[in-house]
Amino acid sequence: MPPMTPPPTPIYLDWIFWTAVVAMLALVLSQLPPLRVLLRRTRLNIQLFDRLNVTDSLGNPNVNLFIQLINMGGRSIRVLRMHLEFEADDRTKFVLPAQRLSRPDKADTYLLFTPFNLRPDDEWSHFVNFFEPFSMNDERIVKQATKDLRSDIEDKIERRRKLAGDQNGLMEAESKFVDKFQEFYKSHYKWRPGEYTAHLRIECTPKRATQIYTFRFTLFESDIQELDERTTRYKYGAGVYFPDHQATEVYPRIRNLE
Repeated sequence: MPPMTPPPTPIYLDWIFWTAVVAMLALVLSQLPPLRVLLRRTRLNIQLFDRLNVTDSLGNPNVNLFIQLINMGGRSIRVLRMHLEFEADDRTKFVLPAQRLSRPDKADTYLLFTPFNLRPDDEWSHFVNFFEPFSMNDERIVKQATKDLRSDIEDKIERRRKLAGDQNGLMEAESKFVDKFQEFYKSHYKWRPGEYTAHLRIECTPKRATQIYTFRFTLFESDIQELDERTTRYKYGAGVYFPDHQATEVYPRIRNLE
């Protein structure tokens, strides 16, 4: 009678099988965040620098703000867009979307604002530039007015050179060309002396990560006067077809309402 073959060892008693299972679980778990991180609720922490940079471009309001974001939750967050909603004490409201950003170590180098991801505990710190681009019609008006003003100034400089051989000193454009920019400035200008409430809205996915951060600031009469001074140099073409290096920016202090 041939010897009996022992029955196979049940798989739940096979130490080789369980060793392989434990090794596989260890590998999978090593690729995942710790459980304490996964269990954290979705939360985006927002910190702002205590000063706001306020200026304009031909009256069109511009704001620069240093923003720090930290993902304090247990899941990745995708930041889709940002915008600032302003409300003056007279109930005047306007919205400026985020358009550009720069890193603290390269504040003069701007990049287009595009959506980005934040993994758990990731930090994002940038200067963000908020403004509403000109409409197509406004852009057409500005380009034509710029062309006319520049041509007037260049013609006068050329005549002066031929008559006196002198090319030094700024040349003023005719008032009819300058007035177009003054009118455009007034029709687009929104900054007024007084108190402002601002809401920084950061839209994210998942939607529950979306945050609104509210603060207040004050623009004094002297701030508005400084901003208005740039319009006196439009007649030379400064801030119109060449950069105005004397252009003023004001830095109101932020008062958090969170």
